[in-house]
Amino acid sequence: MKLQTEPRVALIDEKINIYVTELTPGEKLKITASMHFPWAIREKYESFAWFTADSNGNVDLSKHKPDSGTYDYIDSMGLIVSLQKISSEGGNIALNISIDPSVFIDIVCECGQHRECVRLERMFKLPEVKRQQITDEFMGELFYSEHSNNKTIVVLGGADGERSGLSLLSGPLASRGFNVLTVGYFNEEGLPKKLEEIPLEYFETVFSWLQKNPLTHACEIYLHGTSKGGELALLLASKYNVISKVAVSAPHAYCFQALDGLMSGKNVSSWSYEGKSLPFIPVDNDIFYEHQRSCLEKNTPFGLTTTYKKSVEAAKNKEDARIKIENANADILLIAGMEDNVWNTYDACVEVMDTLTKHNYKYAYNFLAYKDLGHSIPIPYVVPLSETLNVKMDLGVFTCGGTLKGNSYGQSDSWQKTIEFFMKPVQP
Repeated sequence: MKLQTEPRVALIDEKINIYVTELTPGEKLKITASMHFPWAIREKYESFAWFTADSNGNVDLSKHKPDSGTYDYIDSMGLIVSLQKISSEGGNIALNISIDPSVFIDIVCECGQHRECVRLERMFKLPEVKRQQITDEFMGELFYSEHSNNKTIVVLGGADGERSGLSLLSGPLASRGFNVLTVGYFNEEGLPKKLEEIPLEYFETVFSWLQKNPLTHACEIYLHGTSKGGELALLLASKYNVISKVAVSAPHAYCFQALDGLMSGKNVSSWSYEGKSLPFIPVDNDIFYEHQRSCLEKNTPFGLTTTYKKSVEAAKNKEDARIKIENANADILLIAGMEDNVWNTYDACVEVMDTLTKHNYKYAYNFLAYKDLGHSIPIPYVVPLSETLNVKMDLGVFTCGGTLKGNSYGQSDSWQKTIEFFMKPVQP
């Protein structure tokens, strides 16, 4: 038996090919993967799959479906995406994130009395990527290298306000030659504590800093936003012509009520401009509670998509609250899962596309829709999907939607196309 993995050292978002040769045709083989995050070493993950060697005595994970295991479809990364927590001391992997050390994944093959092992190194960034904290004019972190191109991607996170998690995207992007700036806009020192009435003028400072900073040479400013950050990215692109590309994962087409207001009842927008709350769609909590109650009775997972969909349908001020994306001066890439259960992002992206078509939008725009993708983080192979697909909450289970296979494919395909989108020159 001979275990081969290619490559053994790679960036965290790159695919691995695992294959085993020199087996007896028809022989049974078990492959196990195990890992932990360097910042949460007591939270341990493992996956496994059983295979039957083909007529040539080979098992190739890119070609062969497992007989059984933690995933049940053909995928060279199946063991990685299906990692499940096997032991824990209650740590939170979203805290104290550090992308300086690599993640190591142990691959073990067992066939009868034979055993082969290999350790894979998964880097969050290449060694040449440098980092600079910004705390004076705004809260952010710049990822760059001496040979960075003139393209700067501003990365905007979602409703949790946890900026350290954005480094999981920024390291891999900066390793491909971009300048990458993560920007915090609430829940940090000196910033609003809650995601409510965030002033858009704050980002004018960010754009000005990028244009003046000798490290970035920011001839071209791009935006990447996820979920609530996608709503923000589209809003900023509609207002500021310094943005030449915007890629959004699970965005919405409207400005919504402040998230804190979603449960407290505070009736203000998530965003403000010139000291005034921007027009917004109010979110009806009663819709959510009714949906949750119904799901609990049926013992099925619940989500928020129904709440957002019905709130939009019931709104009397849809046009005022709509993000005027037709006013943007940027190439646009929309990414959405058709099974998103956090909000109705697929409907929103269809509406954005219809708007751009109706207004004969002169810049490039594209929509990537994935049938079995839910509301997942935009980069693949970083956080095990078992951590994000379904989350225990209150008396039931909150689901982000989609399947293991659908989320894995959607993450991988859309991330690769996002990189290609940012790489492609802006059309004059």
